[in-house]
Amino acid sequence: MNALHSAWRTLCVTQFFVMLVIYIGFGVAKNPGAVVGDFNDLLMHFSGYVIAGVSIGFAFGQRSVIWRFAVLFLFSTGIECIQYTLPWRSFDMRDIAANTMGTLLGLLLWWLGRLAVKR
Repeated sequence: MNALHSAWRTLCVTQFFVMLVIYIGFGVAKNPGAVVGDFNDLLMHFSGYVIAGVSIGFAFGQRSVIWRFAVLFLFSTGIECIQYTLPWRSFDMRDIAANTMGTLLGLLLWWLGRLAVKR
């Protein structure tokens, strides 16, 4: 069972970091809409960070919720700051707000799922 837990944890951590690399790629791309389509930008930010919130829960479940939230909040803000420096991208506080709300929901869903599994 310990080997299974170790393999699961490795998979979760790897998935989390791969997801962050994908977010960076879309964050600095000249035209990310050409790759993912023309969906509502804020909805995509929100739903992406819901997944990130759940993912960081699995990847770093031993860390505090505040630590996990801070990592995703700082990552989100960092991506927006990088976009500010790129002439083909722009900084948008609404994106950070959507990312933050998505992170909070993702962490809540992870916590509720963990409670359900314990019972």
